[in-house]
Amino acid sequence: MGIYKLMSLIQEKAAAAIKSLPLESYTGRIIACDASMSIYQFLISTMYVREGEGAVQELKDKEGNPTAHLIGIYYRTLQLLEHGIKPIWVFDGKPPEMKMEELSKRKDAKIKAEEQKVEAIKEGNMELAKKMAQRSVKVTPKMTEDAKKLVSLMGAPVIEAPSEAEAQCAAMCKAGLVYGTASEDMDSLTFGTNILLRGFNNKKEPITQIDLSEVLKGFGMNMDEFIDLCIMCGCDYTNSVDGIGPIKAYKFMKEGKSIEKVLALLDKYNSNPAKKKKYIVPADFNYVKSREMFKNPDVTLKVEMKWNKADSEGLHKFMVEEKNFSEARFQSGMKKITVIVLSANAFGRHSNKD
Repeated sequence: MGIYKLMSLIQEKAAAAIKSLPLESYTGRIIACDASMSIYQFLISTMYVREGEGAVQELKDKEGNPTAHLIGIYYRTLQLLEHGIKPIWVFDGKPPEMKMEELSKRKDAKIKAEEQKVEAIKEGNMELAKKMAQRSVKVTPKMTEDAKKLVSLMGAPVIEAPSEAEAQCAAMCKAGLVYGTASEDMDSLTFGTNILLRGFNNKKEPITQIDLSEVLKGFGMNMDEFIDLCIMCGCDYTNSVDGIGPIKAYKFMKEGKSIEKVLALLDKYNSNPAKKKKYIVPADFNYVKSREMFKNPDVTLKVEMKWNKADSEGLHKFMVEEKNFSEARFQSGMKKITVIVLSANAFGRHSNKD
């Protein structure tokens, strides 16, 4: 779902659901981290333009493989452990069939962005080139496997979701296995995560915590109505209704209470033959299956949540020798990891509940 659509609605209608808290507020907590979303963020945020070179630069190893996602995961994991927080990295599994059309659209958009990047470089417009490069970023299976390897070497658990990582994180949160979901994807709330944590990218800024129960209270909705609202706002599993933004979606849902009744209301608004139809419902508006995806996603609670001592030799070989990571930075990080991870299993699961 569009991040700003739902977030702006929460800010307006359920401001009490949002808190800004320092990272140390989560000491002793177990947090499920949406790895797939984080990898994209790390790759995008580290792209830069070196003056005079006429190209968009990325962090790469000596063989030309991207490494920004590994550096990002390394420091994010270290940052959380330093604050006494136990991260679990959750990776996407097989995408649901219903998402294939959306993924196809994204692929086409990436191809177009790559073409625009090349043209921008030819024209010397490096700012546009950087923007297009960020839009065309791809995460390969190799990059994902490298990320899993790094997390395991650091001693933190790796969980491969049966399907969507944010759905898996939400299921673990609802079951009390973790305190919250760390992700920028607002669909985490639609999948039912009790607590959504955003804003880990800036060490100086507090974490934005969103409490689902307070969102529902502020919206005056139950979970079924909230899911329908999110689908009306736009989701990955179906096309949205033309002419409906978050404010109108909220207004119609408050009146109709379900998408079926909202569609009846839209028919009423569109019934005047003298006026152009204001709301266009696409033929493939598959809200029924989308609703089912959010209510009964493919997840598992048979997960291993064990933190181990970091493999210092394996980490050195992987990060320094293979991925060109700084020796000095590696040694500095290892000094912290050795102490932190050894005591990590001392945190109790009870710390995930207030």
